[in-house]
Formats: sequence, structure tokens, C-alpha cells
Amino acid sequence: MYAQVEVRSMRIGSLTLPSITTPAKVGVLAALIFAIASSGGFGALLFGASGSASAPLEKGDVGGVPTFAPNDKPVTSDRIDVVRTGTFSLEVNDVDRSLATITNLVKSQGGYVSGSYRYTDSSTPYLTVTFRVPAASFDATVLGLRGEGTVLSEQISSYEVTMQLVDLEARLRNLRASETALLELMSRATSVSDVLAVQAQLTAVRSDIESYDAQRVAIADQVAMATISVTMLPTGASIGGAASGFDLGREIARAAANLIVVGRVVIIALINLVIVALPIALLGALVGGVIGRTISPLIGLVRRLLGASANSAKRATRRS
Repeated sequence: MYAQVEVRSMRIGSLTLPSITTPAKVGVLAALIFAIASSGGFGALLFGASGSASAPLEKGDVGGVPTFAPNDKPVTSDRIDVVRTGTFSLEVNDVDRSLATITNLVKSQGGYVSGSYRYTDSSTPYLTVTFRVPAASFDATVLGLRGEGTVLSEQISSYEVTMQLVDLEARLRNLRASETALLELMSRATSVSDVLAVQAQLTAVRSDIESYDAQRVAIADQVAMATISVTMLPTGASIGGAASGFDLGREIARAAANLIVVGRVVIIALINLVIVALPIALLGALVGGVIGRTISPLIGLVRRLLGASANSAKRATRRS
């Protein structure tokens, strides 16, 4: 005998729809709850569990940790490499005086000026300066910047690059081991052809070492030295500066990009709903229906026994 889910009909006007029994409904609910709990939440069930890039992580009063050299010991689980950046817009009384004050602040924290741009239009004059400061001094420098003038805008971001550095360092270790093996092989070569073949491989390995090491050094420098960009406007120029930075085409493009992102999220949710949630619900309905059909005779038997006992008690009461 095949197990089937008991299905009843429900009429809405001239339309007849199937209506599942209560045990099947309970099975659907239990299956969905189990699936949500197993997948890590409702969002993970609809959008899928993501194990890609880690979320940005701020280090609080540290801002990052020093990177390891390729020849250091294997990476431990407590290692975190974070790149931090800050972008500020300040309204100040005197741009040049504030520049000198902020520059002295950055130098006192062990940083330096990496670039600047001055716009001297009479309507919206401003000065943009880029500073590099040690990651450990990032928070102290930010506090000093906030006290120099009126903060018109502030954006602080951080992102983790630990896995990128770990990967580069692992590649460098392997390449350096290959370089050592090739040098030993070249010392034992007995013919010109063997020497040339080994030399070609050695050249390729050293080229890869230089490329990966340059990438590692660049990322490590970003981790060790945070970047802070400060735009200073004279008092009263903030309205003109805000208007000059408005680009209608760019804002429309951003809105269109946001629309695409929202549409993508909706499509992904619908796909997961059909492919993941719907089969789980059907399976729960099937199991709940089977369990309901199994225990229904037992429930009926218990009810009949209880009814018979109640009737016997009533007759005994009447006789007495």
C-alpha cells in the first residue's frame, strides 16, 4: 500500500483548491523550521549560505596587526590583517592654518603627507590632503581631525586582507623552495642544454617571486599605514562645495545600480524559494500526512475507549 497525504478540497467561488490536512500542515511547518535552523537562518535559506569574503572588521584601538614575513611560522587563528581608510570633509576658519595643525598632528603620530590638491575658485575654494598614518595611531589621528573644525562628512571603512596575505606568503614559500631546488640542480648539471633548461625554469620562478613579493609588500604597507583623506573648506563655503560636487548622471547611475541589486536579491530569493523551500515543504507535508494517517486510528481507538469508559461511569452513577 502506498502512503499518501490526505487531501481535501476547498471551494472559493467557482474555483476548487486542494486543502491539506492538519498533520500535513504541521509537517510543513516542522520541515521549514528545521531547514531554517540547519541553514543558519531564514536569510540563509532564501539567499544561500555565503562563505566568501569576510565582513569588514575594525580593530578598535589598534586598527590592524603587523604582517608576517614569508619565512615566519605558520599563521595562527588569531591573526587579523586589516586595511583602514578614512575620508573627512571639514569646514574650518583658516584652511592654511588648519593644514599646518593637522600636518603636525599626523607627524606626531608617525605619519606623513602623501599628496594634496588645492582648488582656488572664489565660489568654492577647498584643499584636499591625503595622509598616511600608522594603523595603531589611526583612532588618535581621527579624534584630532574631528576637533579641528566642523565635520561636514565622515566615512571610515576597513576590510580584512588576512587571507590574501596568507595566500601570497604560502606561494612565496613554495617558490623559494623551488628556487633552492633549481639552484642545487644547476650546480649538478653536466651539459649546456641542462644548464639552459634549468636556467629558464629558474628565471620563471624568480619572476613569480618578484611579482608575488611586490603584491605582498603593497598589501602589507596598506595594513601597516592607514590612509586618511581630508578636504578642508573655509567657513561658509560648504553649500557651494556641496552643490559643486553634485552630478545628476552619476546619481542616476547609482540609483540604477541599486535597482539592479534589489532585483537580483528578489530573483535569488524566488529561485531559492522554488528550488529549496518548496521541496522541503512538500516533503514535510508528505511525512506529516503519513504520520497523521498512522496515528489517526490510534487516536480514534483512544477516543472510543474513553467514550466507553465515560458511558460506563454514567450508567453506574444512575444505578447507584
